[in-house]
Amino acid sequence: MRPGRVAAALIGVAAGAAGVQVWARFAADLRAQRARVARGSRVWTSPRFGPIEYAMVGRGVPVLLAHGAGGGFDQVTPAAERLAVAGYQVVAPSRFGYLRSSSPDDPSPLNQAEAFVALMDRLQIRRAAVVGISAGALSALQLALAHP
Repeated sequence: MRPGRVAAALIGVAAGAAGVQVWARFAADLRAQRARVARGSRVWTSPRFGPIEYAMVGRGVPVLLAHGAGGGFDQVTPAAERLAVAGYQVVAPSRFGYLRSSSPDDPSPLNQAEAFVALMDRLQIRRAAVVGISAGALSALQLALAHP
């Protein structure tokens, strides 16, 4: 075998081994992050919308926090903890398609708002303040319009 081909083969083997190591680290990190976000939340299976993951923190006046596009319920955990200390009960669902919440055929903001209502009914919460952060604002607005 010519020296150029030997060098190319060795580079290919080294690149393959590096790729396997990167994939193994990625898979381990992904498992760790999935375990992290599974703590502190619950999943309720809505008859209409399927699984809805949510976290609850605190006691007091209920506040529903609708997260943005950067994550699920875990994205609003720091704000939820501050609100809980201030005397609020925070309900933080993962919106459609995030973490362990379902991804229905029609994930419109109106359907997401109806899923929020179904969850609040399940939790026996009749009234709540609603806060929508970034991409969560559309479904929060729909909730306020449809269920003032």
